[in-house]
Amino acid sequence: MEVILKKDFISLGYEGDICKVKDGFARNYLIPRNIAVVKNAANLKTLEQMQKSLEKKRQKRIQEAEILKGKIVDITIDIPVKVAENGKLYGSVSQQSIVDALKEKEIEISKRDVHMDKHIKELGNYEVEIKLYHSVNAKIKVNVVNINNNTEENQ
Repeated sequence: MEVILKKDFISLGYEGDICKVKDGFARNYLIPRNIAVVKNAANLKTLEQMQKSLEKKRQKRIQEAEILKGKIVDITIDIPVKVAENGKLYGSVSQQSIVDALKEKEIEISKRDVHMDKHIKELGNYEVEIKLYHSVNAKIKVNVVNINNNTEENQ
């Protein structure tokens, strides 16, 4: 079944895109949640009328993403973690940890925007990609440090 997206949906596309999905996914998830509508003549006509406003909206979001990218690009965040005697972390550094650290620097992003192959499980310096919008991406530096070292330095 082909549907027209009414909202951005990460795994499918962006508002106004036409996507081919399985019938059950469209009927049971996308359409009831007002994320998409069935592609038909009436909805295509509505989409054509909305194209100019959608394009303006996309341009505005791209500009906002570029501004946010300018703020993020030079940021290095330190994430203090507890470390066992053998050097292994208790737990790991996840997308949410990075979002929380950025929030402390007054930068709001969603954890879905943070792209990591896997959670960080060792001390060190890492580069993490943040997907802000369409093709606007930024990379930040993440330093995973021992929380015990930080408290000793502060005393």
